[in-house]
Amino acid sequence: MTVELLDADLPLSQLGEGAYWRSRNLTLYWVDIAGQTVHAYRLPDEVHSSWPVSREVSFAFPQQDGHLLVGLSDGVYDYDPESDKEIPIALLDLPSGHRLNDGKLDPAGRLWVGTINTADEPSETAALYVLRNDRLEEVEGGYANANGKAWNSDGTTMYHADTSRRTIWKYDYDVKTGTASNKRVFVRHEDWNPDGLCMDPGGNLLVAVFGGARVEIYSHRGERLGDIETACSECGELRSFRRRDTVRHHGI
Repeated sequence: MTVELLDADLPLSQLGEGAYWRSRNLTLYWVDIAGQTVHAYRLPDEVHSSWPVSREVSFAFPQQDGHLLVGLSDGVYDYDPESDKEIPIALLDLPSGHRLNDGKLDPAGRLWVGTINTADEPSETAALYVLRNDRLEEVEGGYANANGKAWNSDGTTMYHADTSRRTIWKYDYDVKTGTASNKRVFVRHEDWNPDGLCMDPGGNLLVAVFGGARVEIYSHRGERLGDIETACSECGELRSFRRRDTVRHHGI
């Protein structure tokens, strides 16, 4: 497995994250968190589009009506690229220095999102949430940086990167209800910062290591199978190519 640079003249990001591939229109979406911009690049005709938003943005998922489900610093919004309207779906009253961080869709299209404490010496006051209707329901608190998430192919197992504790957690997952249980350590190291997560076609977990210039590959048993070297020393985000593109933001 290798990593190739996309041969396209695309703008640099201050903090580029949240890459998401939509097979329906062969378009790659990503965000510039600090630059407060959502980007899209359509591969067939090599067209790049970008949309500035009102505050820091951590993820963007396309919806069937052409809108985007976006995570801004204080909550989840419905964003219309045509009108630039940002309509709140679920907001959080976060402490100073906190914002939404990594967001991911489970196999049923349900949104999970973490928050991050961006202070120089962050306390563990961030949390992991799931979006249910018009409310972000807190699932677990006590994080400094609730980061990447991933699910196995049948949706029975969930993984979550706890960056500040240098740990990836593993859960049993009920995809019908969006419930995670039986939390246990999947992988923990003292010398890494796990960030974005996704599954490969063989059922292995890919872990982007922030500051490590590599993606690590783990079996479902937590065995390290190898590394994918990258040219980016601070690469941290991974998104899988989804078979289904329908985004349902209100859960089951």
